[in-house]
Amino acid sequence: LVLAFTTLFLAINTVINGNTKTIAMMRVFGYSQKECCRAILGGYRPLSYIGFIIGTVYQYGLLRLMVDIVFKDVEGVPTYKFDFPTMLISLACFITIYEIMMYIYSEKIKKISIKEIMIE
Repeated sequence: LVLAFTTLFLAINTVINGNTKTIAMMRVFGYSQKECCRAILGGYRPLSYIGFIIGTVYQYGLLRLMVDIVFKDVEGVPTYKFDFPTMLISLACFITIYEIMMYIYSEKIKKISIKEIMIE
């Protein structure tokens, strides 16, 4: 989880820092904060949810492979089955944390100074 949140933090920071001039120009042309956020960060939302689904299927497949093939001759290894309620809890936590981070960074976009960008 620490690695996942660190990666998310670095990715969002990189996107924001790489697009500061674009954000400043959008604001000069009259785009609202919401429109800027949607243009810069909005495209990553569906990809993150798809990534969650792909990661869940991958981890389930990997664990099934380990239990069914690698450790099939080992005594005491329990059968592994998918825990759907836990996956729903994980999904809810992921969505909550992801949306909170998007809100925090949308506030950071609002604080980008057009004057500082123009001085560069």
